[in-house]
Amino acid sequence: MRSLVVALAAVLLAAGCGSPPADDAPREEPAPAQAEQSAAATADPAAATTPEEAALAVALRATDLPAGWSVQANPVPDGDLAGDPSLDGICGVAFASEEHRVAKHPVVGLHPAGAATVVSEAIAYDSAESGELALTELRDAFESCTAGDRTLVEPPVVEGLAGTVVAVRYRLADGTTQDVLAQGRGAVVSVLIAEDPAAGATAARGIATRMAALPGAAVGR
Repeated sequence: MRSLVVALAAVLLAAGCGSPPADDAPREEPAPAQAEQSAAATADPAAATTPEEAALAVALRATDLPAGWSVQANPVPDGDLAGDPSLDGICGVAFASEEHRVAKHPVVGLHPAGAATVVSEAIAYDSAESGELALTELRDAFESCTAGDRTLVEPPVVEGLAGTVVAVRYRLADGTTQDVLAQGRGAVVSVLIAEDPAAGATAARGIATRMAALPGAAVGR
């Protein structure tokens, strides 16, 4: 897969969203990935009782994407987040919120042709304040970004997202345009990066529906 981003997606990919083979064909999923994908696909957001359960329930699913698309889960080995960043390093910024993550669920969305054009993470934090801090830091990082490898353009307008929203669109040096759609409720944050704006918006709205269904107690609200 061609790298989805010079900064953010590179962080997410390094954190577990492994790329398919060079021919863009989806790789065979190992048992842990299949298990996590199955658990996420059946997780009931209304039944979540902890931020960890809530994050699993809002992880990207195949049903969030257009018809014919699929997903590949990339679970964190042993759930160990040490040295496995989510947002840290975007635009050269150190994210204090990284120290407050308690779980994350990286998932790649695959176009019917096999290309991975959507990258996502559902992240659980130790408190609602930490989740809100992550979104504030993300917004501030992009607002102050001086990276010369991309140009910020008019952000996408996506209706129906949940909670606090950060929406960014930038153009890479090769002309590729990518969208970052982040949304969060309390201790749970979803970050999605898409080269296909329509697929990204559709996926973000699917995630938002489940995020809105999370009990307040599960996300520290």
